[in-house]
Amino acid sequence: MPKEPKQRQDDNIPPPPQNNPRQCHFWVKRKSTVYEDELQTHLRKCNARPLPKQPYFSLDINCTLASSDSHVKIALSELPKEELDTLIKKIEQWYDLLVPEIQTSILDHPVLQKKMETLKNAKHAIQQASLLGHMEKLSLLPKDGCFIEFGAGKGELSRFVQAAVADDGSAAFILVDRKNMRLKFDSNIRAASDSSAVRRIWSDIKDLDLSKIDLIENKNVIAFSKHLCGSATDVTLKALVNLAKSTNHGSNNPVTGILIALCCHQLCRYYMYPYQEYLNETGITPRDFACMCAMSSWAICGQRSKNDGDGDDDHDYNDRDCVYEDDNIGAHYSGLGHSEREILGYKCKRILDMGRVRYLEANGFQSYLVYYVDSLVSLENVALLAIQQ
Repeated sequence: MPKEPKQRQDDNIPPPPQNNPRQCHFWVKRKSTVYEDELQTHLRKCNARPLPKQPYFSLDINCTLASSDSHVKIALSELPKEELDTLIKKIEQWYDLLVPEIQTSILDHPVLQKKMETLKNAKHAIQQASLLGHMEKLSLLPKDGCFIEFGAGKGELSRFVQAAVADDGSAAFILVDRKNMRLKFDSNIRAASDSSAVRRIWSDIKDLDLSKIDLIENKNVIAFSKHLCGSATDVTLKALVNLAKSTNHGSNNPVTGILIALCCHQLCRYYMYPYQEYLNETGITPRDFACMCAMSSWAICGQRSKNDGDGDDDHDYNDRDCVYEDDNIGAHYSGLGHSEREILGYKCKRILDMGRVRYLEANGFQSYLVYYVDSLVSLENVALLAIQQ
């Protein structure tokens, strides 16, 4: 009589439910999936999940005009030739009228010396060293200051600021960025001084009410950033002026100084530009503004491949924002050669930057532009500086 086959131990166990891949609903711009049985665990710790509303959140508080979803990217090549020629003439006139000679001041700071000795490409460190040198020159490295890095990225510049301050625990450091970064320097800043206050704020700067951050109270604020793109600079200036006017600090302006390395003017938006009076007085219409932002990319796009970037990990520059318009095939639609377009692009940038300077001057600051590194180090080599008058 043949033996009956042995019953396997798992024969009575029902098959597992189908484990289908599911998309996390926080991943709006990603197509990655999570297995169904892991989804709830993932949702609790997903880095893309919206954070609970913080006291400092105030929607569009730093936008100059009502938020607009109707921004239209200007296609310069589709403009009537007559309109383009007229605008180019206006830009030349505005530049001659509004933009003074910009001085070159390339500085250094000893806290970057060791880093530069170990780097094959020291362009990033050279920029950091010059920015720190300017902060030191303007007495913007007090031991008890509140240092706010906007568009902080990993926070490396804040780490060097702390070293330059020789922090004894009296200073406070706030790192603002709307993206959650990996390999951050926050822990290095904390480790350097047990008593230092360090806080990272994940927020769009346009929605950031600085007066509601308790770490700022009774502190002198020094704001800084290395390559703060487009409108991020504009809403940062607005946020700082709003803080300066805040009744929380009485009649005292807590903002001691501002230092921002500027970039990516093609990403500016009219409704975020801080000084509409400047545009109105100059006669720059919303359409002119959009065209100038588009033209500003002419200053850098053609050169970026030659310079291979600036080695800047925190610089949120994206070559897709440029419009490459090489005139290898036929004449350029503007009628300008490459070098002429490059110069015009720089003029557009500086006209927009001078409005930022005027905005700060109108609100109690002494402000100016400076070439803080050579253009061979970074094509975006202009910094905006401001101190209390």
